[in-house]
Amino acid sequence: MDFKILGPIEVRAPHGKLIALGRRKQRVLLAALLLNAGKAIPSQRMLDWLWGEHAPATAESNLYTYISALRRVLGGPSRIETGSNGYVLRVAPGEIDVTLFEELAAQGRQALSEGRNDVALERLTRALGLWRAESVLEGLSLPAPLRGEAARLERLRADVVDASLEARLALGRHGEVLADLEALTRRDPLNERLRAQLMLALYRSGRRADALAVYKGARETLAAELGIDPGPDLIRMHRRILADDPGLAPPRAVARHRVFAPAELPIDVAAFTGRTPEIARLQTALTSAGPGFAIVVSAITGPAGIGKSELAVHVAHQVADRFPDGRLYVNLHGSTPEVAPLHPADVLARLLRSLGDGAAVRADVDEAAARFRSLTDGKRLLLLLDNARDAAQVRPLLPASPTCRVLITARRMLTSLDAVAHLRLGVMAEDETLTLLSRLIGEERVAADPWAARAVVRLCGGLPLAVRIAAARLIARPGLSLRALADRLAVEDHRLSELQADDQAVRACFMMSYRDLDAEGARVFRLLSLLGVPEVSVTVAAALAGRSEERTVDLLDHLADVQLLDASAPGRYRMHDLLRLFARERARQEDSEEDQAQAVRRALRSHLSVARAGRFAGHRLGPSGEAGHVHAETAAVPRVAGDPVRAAEDLGHMAEAHRLAGRPDMAALCYYKALEADLAGGAVGTPHMVEHWRGLGRAFEELGDNAQARECWRTSATILHALHLIDDEKWTTETGDGPGTPEIFLPCTRPGRGISPLNP
Repeated sequence: MDFKILGPIEVRAPHGKLIALGRRKQRVLLAALLLNAGKAIPSQRMLDWLWGEHAPATAESNLYTYISALRRVLGGPSRIETGSNGYVLRVAPGEIDVTLFEELAAQGRQALSEGRNDVALERLTRALGLWRAESVLEGLSLPAPLRGEAARLERLRADVVDASLEARLALGRHGEVLADLEALTRRDPLNERLRAQLMLALYRSGRRADALAVYKGARETLAAELGIDPGPDLIRMHRRILADDPGLAPPRAVARHRVFAPAELPIDVAAFTGRTPEIARLQTALTSAGPGFAIVVSAITGPAGIGKSELAVHVAHQVADRFPDGRLYVNLHGSTPEVAPLHPADVLARLLRSLGDGAAVRADVDEAAARFRSLTDGKRLLLLLDNARDAAQVRPLLPASPTCRVLITARRMLTSLDAVAHLRLGVMAEDETLTLLSRLIGEERVAADPWAARAVVRLCGGLPLAVRIAAARLIARPGLSLRALADRLAVEDHRLSELQADDQAVRACFMMSYRDLDAEGARVFRLLSLLGVPEVSVTVAAALAGRSEERTVDLLDHLADVQLLDASAPGRYRMHDLLRLFARERARQEDSEEDQAQAVRRALRSHLSVARAGRFAGHRLGPSGEAGHVHAETAAVPRVAGDPVRAAEDLGHMAEAHRLAGRPDMAALCYYKALEADLAGGAVGTPHMVEHWRGLGRAFEELGDNAQARECWRTSATILHALHLIDDEKWTTETGDGPGTPEIFLPCTRPGRGISPLNP
């Protein structure tokens, strides 16, 4: 587990998922435990911290509740132990950022005092890189005793900044610290040590007059603000500069073997299109100075085929001139079909050879990583790590120098890495994909049939990889018209087979992510495709899977983490159209028809149970005598009809008669009974069932329950979509928010979609 307090409080699970910490007092309690990790804190002290003199009568029980809640989110009672002296938070070495910060700070300052300036700078830079903001527990209001400990850590950070500046000056790297010294001096104009360091850096940079002006400004500021003269250290620096003291000259640099600057970036992507906001954001991150001395790492994440690598290479070429010491590139093969991910030790050996260490071979990861950090120290390098598998693969490959920049692409979020700017890449807009297609196959060909061109890119779902493959098909076959390709792609059962050319295939990209799933996650992924709609709720997904909603949320979140789903709204998840086709293919290969049909029936029963709960919890059925008559009447219909299908039809007629007669409550009851009969008779996913759902929605609307009405219409639209009578766009329109009965559903032609498991 990863605990962070050097900035906003944050806790992440071992796999990198951010853990929700609950209400403010619960977060304050965790902060107190983290600031005193391994130490027993008496209960009374905790009560004082949380409530002070205004503790309520329930304070002790509330404290116990907060402790219990923290134990749950942290994985069990062993994390927070209860002893005779109070509560103790147990953390393993390296789990909390503040412990690592203090260790690195102590090592850096010790090395500095011993004259080992290069080692000191490496340790101090790593220590500062752990800070994600200027203050400890930023954004969390702390009681006074805890503020004292937070202030101590912030003072230590300031000392580490000073020490790192001293190490850089001792190494003769005065030019690289000038901007930081000027900014820090403006922020703290009374800090004489910073003034002296700035004067030295300016003098060594050939700016003697500017260095003397800094002294003059310091003297005036100290006199005006405090009524004092500069201290002896600042006066001594002033005199030495006036005298051009030879001892102020920078240390003689150690001669190094001159190595050419590596330029390993792949060729820029042909016909790159769109992504203007994303390009601007990445350019800013790669060319701006980072906070303090923390290295700036940018990570582009997103699903397969979304264009992460193309964007990274394109941006890297645009900023290449800002990195004169080289541009390094490695494909880590984290998601390459039929290729194993590269081991960090092998990657480091390759990077070291690129930097001139010709003898570099595969060695211990820690040793190779340390050598890599030494060779990149102080250099202006850009490192592009493409197609990363996870944070563990990337972490040893990061340089420690703030002059370096790192750009990473990966399918999943690398949330456990420090000081990373994350950019999640989504699908391209239709106009952008149309422009991309035009640039690839020629504007004349698109202009000759713009309708067909739009149909092609729409069926590619905004996925750049799919558009490029479609373009490759058209380029390879000049006689293949856009309309013919659009007709082929419109056949859903064949679409993924059409989207492959040479060594590129949409299906193969999806398969890499699918193979990484465990059995239960893969099953849920397959079942989500059966309703044939782009979006599902947690309730429906749980019914499809036959699992509890709590367990289903975990499974859905994991699918979202690996980019096979998108959390489109609270409690709802969306699957890309091409991924849905892939999932349906896997379902046909791995699940029996009966398993698929049972899953869909569970989903529709879930819809029915929700409707029933909403109906009978929120409304009464009219006068008790009349309600009893309707109950008896509806109960008798199945017995008289002798057939559930005939009974459902009769109940539907009764329901509509009640609704037209101004009795929507009676109509709702009859429609509900009709839907029960539909399920009993096996009429799952039929047009009759659609009409009963729509009728129930109309009854709810007339009862004033628009939210319940919309859920009924959503269910009817889902069935029609699964029967291939409406398309995705129509489904989205018909299931939108807002009151009012939807327009009449119009069938649309969707050839070749096969038999739905709703009605096998």
